[in-house]
Amino acid sequence: MKHFFLSLIICSVMFSCTGTRIYIVRHAEKGANSQDPDLTAEGKQRAQDLATYLRKKKIRVIYSTETKRTMQTALPLSEINHIQIQPYNNDTLQKFLYHILERGKNTLIVGHSNTTIRMLNELSLQPTIKEIPDNDYDNLFIVTLKSRSGPSGFHLKLKETTYGKKSPDSTDVKR
Repeated sequence: MKHFFLSLIICSVMFSCTGTRIYIVRHAEKGANSQDPDLTAEGKQRAQDLATYLRKKKIRVIYSTETKRTMQTALPLSEINHIQIQPYNNDTLQKFLYHILERGKNTLIVGHSNTTIRMLNELSLQPTIKEIPDNDYDNLFIVTLKSRSGPSGFHLKLKETTYGKKSPDSTDVKR
């Protein structure tokens, strides 16, 4: 039922946002020994790599949770494009995603390993990975809203790619 309402919302805004892209990433590499760690030097470089990748993608809105690691991941793009980072809460993801779809603007969302895939599932998309391992920071999910002929007049397309330095394979991690 929730996907039906999502479809209605998307259909109502599609004519104004054809080709709109939502870029969803997990925060970059974080430090240890803290409940709210900063990014490591490697994480700060990844955040710069993300900004470089997205710099000319016409991002108009940037969202991040209010943790240091997500805010610091979004900061370089925020500074380059002069866009204020807006906070969101993980406990209201469905409402948050509806809001983004209604706005119809190219958007960056910086989340966490346990919410990034959940957002894609809320949009009824089928990512090839089902969870993001603790040592995996290079995934970039691009959701494109496209119009098409047919009863719904739209569809969401998911592209999975990576950016920055390759994360180690989860099998490389010593257990």
